[in-house]
Amino acid sequence: MRNVILAIDEGTTNVKSLLLNKRGAVIGKGSVALSISHPSAGLVEQDPIEIIEKMKASIALAVNSVADEVVIEAVAISNQRESVVLWERSSGKPLTQVMSWQCRRSESLCEVLRKDDVFSQYVQQATGLILDPMFPATKVSMALQQIPDGHGRAERGEICIGTMNSWMVWNMTANNVFVTDASNASRTQLYNIEKQVWDETILERLGIAAAALPVVVPSSHVVGLTHEFGVLSHGIPIASQIGDSHAALYGHGGYQTGVVKATYGTGSSVMAAMPTLPKIRNEISTTIAWDDSALFYGLEGNITHTGSAIDWARRMLGVEDMETMCQLAAQADVDHSVFFVPALSGLGAPYWDLEATGVFCGLKSATERADIARAAFESVLFQVADVFNLIAEELPEKIEYLSVDGGPTLNDWLMQAQADLLGVTIRRGEVAEVSAVGAGYLAGLAIGWWKNEEELTHLESRSHLFTPRKDKYDYWQNRYQGWALAVKKSRLSA
Repeated sequence: MRNVILAIDEGTTNVKSLLLNKRGAVIGKGSVALSISHPSAGLVEQDPIEIIEKMKASIALAVNSVADEVVIEAVAISNQRESVVLWERSSGKPLTQVMSWQCRRSESLCEVLRKDDVFSQYVQQATGLILDPMFPATKVSMALQQIPDGHGRAERGEICIGTMNSWMVWNMTANNVFVTDASNASRTQLYNIEKQVWDETILERLGIAAAALPVVVPSSHVVGLTHEFGVLSHGIPIASQIGDSHAALYGHGGYQTGVVKATYGTGSSVMAAMPTLPKIRNEISTTIAWDDSALFYGLEGNITHTGSAIDWARRMLGVEDMETMCQLAAQADVDHSVFFVPALSGLGAPYWDLEATGVFCGLKSATERADIARAAFESVLFQVADVFNLIAEELPEKIEYLSVDGGPTLNDWLMQAQADLLGVTIRRGEVAEVSAVGAGYLAGLAIGWWKNEEELTHLESRSHLFTPRKDKYDYWQNRYQGWALAVKKSRLSA
């Protein structure tokens, strides 16, 4: 028998389950795709029941991927952040679909609230987040209005409002435990990150009752025991829960100084942890990174379109698959004049400009399809640099590594170019599912597998380093200046 921690990473498009041993090695894994629906323009939803069923399927695949019998000593959870669902406390029946972090349904409410400068500034100072439909607060406010007697039922504690980790724990404990952790709470835009409480001023303004919100606990903490859940037996400790980007930072060793992480996916997140509350800035979010033996804050920039920008350009060019897209981009003239700003639904960090529109700049009669393809890949590099440079200004110590994860990081050219542009070593781990690993580490600390974070640094870990090439620095800085001009045109074109 092998003793393992089951780490579940519930993402936007997949539920992944990993089995970690005490050396920190992944010995089994399973993954199941999730569906996403778009009922109308701006609305993005997922089925909460499907997520639970796909969790069970993913766990079964992971357990069955190992020849030997395993003993699961703890469950760890990392989850897509900001996505939220409302359900009935007495029955566990969902009252809404999962309202995705990508959903823009509350844009009109955000616009109204942003006109109130006093309240808008208060929200940012209290939560570290600017008013934006990405965060659950305004979507929850609207959902309660649409549920019959929603506000009354919430005040009586008949409704539960939870992000995906809360929904997962609720179901795994047979409707007995309603909690969240500090990292997920901090992304709701309802949690005061300095006082570490649900913020009464924001709740009152949005008409959200505190009785409907979960108890906030540390990220590394046994919150309850499983009931029978798919192949999981009764009585397994659920020992961690943390937002996926935060979990990735932890898995990369972000509790050490000089480490910044970037998760490349549909969108991208660049994040660094700090032991004290940093200055609140407009350009990047301030959040709670995690709460284990101590609470760490985080500086983060969320970029809306990176991997999705490449995929959009691929479809527009009529390229069949991503491998062919990479081959096409490699044929481009290195000194091509094209820049692509993928403001396909406005620009995220560090601009937060919902009026910006996507643009191609520098098109000429000599422009080839390859130049456009390469510009799509370069847009990822430049957007990450925009956020990375701001975070570097705020950190008290020099950044030693940018640790990366996510599908696009498998592209060696992209990672080398990122290192050359930033002038910092890129560290890419061999394990792609870093969010699950980070959550697993936190669970291991909670059940005593490891005594402290110092022990985590000695666990099995292999990585590939991309060292910046000095002879490429000027080339990329010149192109970065061209990117800055293209962004200005994107913001003026609305």
